[in-house]
Amino acid sequence: MDAEQVLQDNFEKKNNSFLYLLHEKSLFDKEKFRQLHDAIRSVAEKEVEISRNAQKIAFIYGTVLKCFLYHFDKNDKFKITNLPENYNKMIEFLDKSVEYYFTTRI
Repeated sequence: MDAEQVLQDNFEKKNNSFLYLLHEKSLFDKEKFRQLHDAIRSVAEKEVEISRNAQKIAFIYGTVLKCFLYHFDKNDKFKITNLPENYNKMIEFLDKSVEYYFTTRI
């Protein structure tokens, strides 16, 4: 799938996107996560104006982090199913891809 389309689908929380599954269905889909990670890295390498994707990436990143926070908040009912045991590595992968995007674009 096209990297820009993966970003757009996640930004819009379209059905079957990683962010839709995580936020709306409380489901961590490893394959969709990998697609999102790869998409962010891919668009970082393209010669595209930073503002076009920066808003989408920042929104997606913030929403993912909030979902993790809500999952671990004992006072919140939001719980992620299929959360990998190495979830901290997943956060790190996403963090590195977002960092890579912004450091290669500035």
